[in-house]
Amino acid sequence: MTAKNKVPDTAVDPVCGKTFDPREVQFTSSDDQGIHYFCSEVCRHQFEAADTKTKKGFWAKYTERLKNAHCTRTPPECR
Repeated sequence: MTAKNKVPDTAVDPVCGKTFDPREVQFTSSDDQGIHYFCSEVCRHQFEAADTKTKKGFWAKYTERLKNAHCTRTPPECR
């Protein structure tokens, strides 16, 4: 397996926000943005069935969760 195809140690489901080990649960979907990892078949199906606008909403919530989890500044500056 090349470094480009390496499965990450952790992943965050873009639908529900759950953090999990994608090596233990293999629910994935691929598109022009790359490979997406999901905690369950339900989340994967929900993502694949969604239209483009809904998918953008999933990603907006996902990036907001990442920012909140990793921001070291005070809350007003973080947002």
